[in-house]
Amino acid sequence: MLLRVISDVHANLPALETVLADPPGAAADMTVCLGDVVGYGGDPAECIELVRDRCKIVVRGNHDAGTAGRIPLDRFNWEGGMAIRWTRSVLGKADIKWLSMLPYFQELEEFFLCHSHPAKPESWTYVLRRNQALAAMETREGQVSLIGHTHLPKVWMEDGGSSGMNSGNLSDVRIINVGSVGQPRDRDPRAAYLLVDTEKGTWEHRRVEYPIDDAAARITKASLPDVLRQRLYRGT
Repeated sequence: MLLRVISDVHANLPALETVLADPPGAAADMTVCLGDVVGYGGDPAECIELVRDRCKIVVRGNHDAGTAGRIPLDRFNWEGGMAIRWTRSVLGKADIKWLSMLPYFQELEEFFLCHSHPAKPESWTYVLRRNQALAAMETREGQVSLIGHTHLPKVWMEDGGSSGMNSGNLSDVRIINVGSVGQPRDRDPRAAYLLVDTEKGTWEHRRVEYPIDDAAARITKASLPDVLRQRLYRGT
């Protein structure tokens, strides 16, 4: 099976459309989304519609939960909270209900899918350090965890060590952060996603250029905080 994994779309429709059209990923047998369909960007309803149509599995991100009223806005920074309030104001009841019903995690063959920390997905903990990675591996023994949340493409090995390498064998890794479609933060502004070939036992981080000016203009049109527009260009 060729599995395409996306995460952290953050209402960036130009980035999402470009990722879904990228030829290697377009050949995937299944697409899954690891959450944060909304937040920060100017096209939440359109991104929800496209993710619902194209993704077989979608798990809940913290911005999805915040928009649905599942977690308080004081859990977010100022610009994140502002974006969530605006998102709530433009989404219909059906979309907010859909966000509220997303699960914290799903399992697919040997993979554990969640937005944040595999040991406790509802905690919204970032997996950034060795001890956090080891805790996740201990909890999800025998599985490869696919996560998002940090917006940083990365992999962790059995010993808790991490790497920013772009491809490799599934047998060598225990956690893969797939990066962000809509708001990368690794100083590479290109949209990120992951391809997994279960038959070959391989994984690959993919990066694609998309029309950032278009996405930035949509943030401005929505009167969202300008820092959200600026971050698209910096990849931070």
